[in-house]
Amino acid sequence: MKKNKFGFREFIILAVIILSAYTVWPSIQVHSKKGEAKQTFLKENPKLGSKSINFGLDLAGGTSITLQIDQSSLKDGEDIKDIQAQSLEIIRNRVDQYGLSEPQISPTGDDRIVVELAGVDDSTAKALVGSTAKLEFKILAESEKFTQVVSLIDQYLTRQTTDIIADSAATDSAKTDSVKKEALSDDELLAGGVAKTEAAEKKDSAVAEAAPADVVGQSLSSFFISFGNGGFIAEESIEKVKKLLATEGVQKLIPRDVAFAFGSGLEKLRRDANIKAKRLYLLKRRAEMGGDDITDARPYRVSDGMSAGEVAVNLKFGGIGPKKFSAVTAANVGKQMAIVLDNQVISAPVIRDRIPNGEAQITGLDDMAEANRLAVVLKAGALKAPMQIIESRSVGATLGEENIVQGFGSGAIGLLLCLVFMVAYYRLGGFIASIGVMVNALVTAAVMSVFNATLTLPGIAGFILVVGMSLDANVIIFERIREELKNGLTARAAVAKGYERAFSAILDSNLTTVLTGLILYKIGTGSVKGFGLTLTIGILTSLFCAITISRAVFDWRLAKRDRTTLSIGSGFKTLNNANLQIMKNRGKFRVLSWILIIASIACIAVKGFDFSIDFTGGQVYTIQYQDDAKHETDLNKALSKAGIQGARVRSLGGTSANSYQISVRGDDTSFELAMAKAFEAANQKCQIVAKDAVGPTIGKELRFNAILSVILAWLGIALYVWFRFGKLGLGFGVAAVLGLIHDTIITLGFISAFSLSFDGALIASLLTMIGYSVNDTIVNFDRIRENTAIFGSAKYEQTINSSLNQCFSRTVITSLTTLFVCVVLAVKGGSSIRDFGLVQCFGILIGTYSSVCVCSPIVLWWSKKFKKGV
Repeated sequence: MKKNKFGFREFIILAVIILSAYTVWPSIQVHSKKGEAKQTFLKENPKLGSKSINFGLDLAGGTSITLQIDQSSLKDGEDIKDIQAQSLEIIRNRVDQYGLSEPQISPTGDDRIVVELAGVDDSTAKALVGSTAKLEFKILAESEKFTQVVSLIDQYLTRQTTDIIADSAATDSAKTDSVKKEALSDDELLAGGVAKTEAAEKKDSAVAEAAPADVVGQSLSSFFISFGNGGFIAEESIEKVKKLLATEGVQKLIPRDVAFAFGSGLEKLRRDANIKAKRLYLLKRRAEMGGDDITDARPYRVSDGMSAGEVAVNLKFGGIGPKKFSAVTAANVGKQMAIVLDNQVISAPVIRDRIPNGEAQITGLDDMAEANRLAVVLKAGALKAPMQIIESRSVGATLGEENIVQGFGSGAIGLLLCLVFMVAYYRLGGFIASIGVMVNALVTAAVMSVFNATLTLPGIAGFILVVGMSLDANVIIFERIREELKNGLTARAAVAKGYERAFSAILDSNLTTVLTGLILYKIGTGSVKGFGLTLTIGILTSLFCAITISRAVFDWRLAKRDRTTLSIGSGFKTLNNANLQIMKNRGKFRVLSWILIIASIACIAVKGFDFSIDFTGGQVYTIQYQDDAKHETDLNKALSKAGIQGARVRSLGGTSANSYQISVRGDDTSFELAMAKAFEAANQKCQIVAKDAVGPTIGKELRFNAILSVILAWLGIALYVWFRFGKLGLGFGVAAVLGLIHDTIITLGFISAFSLSFDGALIASLLTMIGYSVNDTIVNFDRIRENTAIFGSAKYEQTINSSLNQCFSRTVITSLTTLFVCVVLAVKGGSSIRDFGLVQCFGILIGTYSSVCVCSPIVLWWSKKFKKGV
């Protein structure tokens, strides 16, 4: 070997490092800035933004919304994929016109669209992308008709009693009510409400469909603060009125040619009062015209007249739109015309005269931001089909910055601990491994930049975990080199032999982890998908760094002075000279494992899991205090005093801020308002920094995907081991899968016993534990296969036991280095990944135990049971 040789391998390594540094530089430029400075930089340098790693919403702050097409509204012959593609373009057009940076808009499945908007609050995001944007112009019903309809509803509601709800309510007087509940046309209403007696007979039992229990005997008119068409309903009564109007009995009283509609927002009745209310209108059901002919919509501020200073949106019609609008306004002079967007009245101005120029103004908006958003939505056009928001997640900018600090901070601490340990234990070898780890981190970040990947908080956890796991390959190599040095080989020969013999174990163990990462990326959603991508990229790059970079440094070091010795540490004698009688005590280990399994199953059966809303559906709010006091009891008392039932409060550990999480099942949209009022009344000085809402559809899918991903991981690993180990493979494959099932059940018992929140990140942790657990197992199996080829299978039990002892030092050291990282994640990683770190810590311990004391005895049992199948 020539001294100081710089060959093709070294050239490739140098090129990869330089190219990686160049690729990562845009990410450093972008993410070294914060807030407005970052947004300005991205607008001025859009190309750099497209080349950098994206931060997920849990880091950048913002809102993620999953929309699902309402297929019930589709016409026969319409292709759902075409509707999805058209809706995708309309939503993208809205977002682009709104001027947001780094939006992530992508289709998923056949009927869904995922929208991630950094720096946008929950309400703005929903208004921007969640609205169908169906614009209609409708005339308000006459005052006399409004009064008559409300009077009929009042009569019906005030006659409702608890006796009517009972079966005995079917009396003659009740039948008279059922006649009134028959749908009436306009003419029928004015003629006195004569309905068909046949329909009344069919509807005898309809009186059992009573109004909501909390408004029985209370008239609709009593909810009005100011009575009239367009009168106000107090904020706290809005949901009650909506439920009341939606009941079957009330619906039958509303004539077919009119419909109730609420205003779009809350209004203050007086500037000096805190009372807020919404307007309730009675509109003619038929729209005079729609918004299809709108060619332009521009926000502006009124400069003169009675409305000076208010914001508005100017609409301009094209095509035949001006003629249609001119005819509509000419025919309805003196009447109020409601401008209705997605069944909510934006404004209802009085038509003073015919409008011939094809222009209209929308007034009554809160601020310029709302006017700008409305203009964007109207210009982009209506969605081709209604879309439902089935999942929304929102993170405040403050919490996002906190997650960045905690995520990368825990990563730095974990990396430092690992590197210090490696240098202390392996001396020069540890220093070389540290160089490889640093390059691995650089290359991983570069690959993520190339793919414009999104980095989430679980993704940071995956990145940190990869740092710890990337040392595994180095440990396998160094332990092999030590063995060769003990056998009398020179330093050069020992390095060459060590790398050669370690390669198959490194490849097999890492590819099984890649398999679990791919499953997470394919089946997971949101941040879990980001974790899977980071894990997969990191493991693949760690293979390159361990096999090429550390080898090149070793060769350079040994070639410099023709060295015959190597500083690689001597290790611990207890580990190096281990002589554990694993196989002789396999019966004891079997009993211990069964005890753990039975205890875990019993705990799961009795205590169950603390499923998050990811699985059950519901809402979760993260709130923060600025002080250090404990507020869990205060929050519970405030919610209880306000009559809010079913809400759960828990303190979030692992955060620098004083944070709490409040969760409630169901999709009651009024919960957030009721909660805020409860805290205000109890003088709780806290603020909401994040909120998630998950529909039941997403919850069911996540449960199914969680089970599917675990089963796929088991099967994939079993098939891979079977394939890689040739004629010995089936026994090894069965042992590996049984070991994984053993680890999974016991880990699930740990999750249940400590009431860890069972969410998507925990599923990622469970799958990572499965992939990592099998690493040790495969390395042990690889040594058993190697020794069997040398010594034969005559004394198979002894061969297995000696193989386990030979690998024991490697098993302990790799588990220890990864444990360092996971402990840091559990302690310093923040509330979002604390449980992830705890599960990983436990999984490493139980996985190390099973790889040594459970899986190998199963291999022995298989060999005795099926002699030809080993």
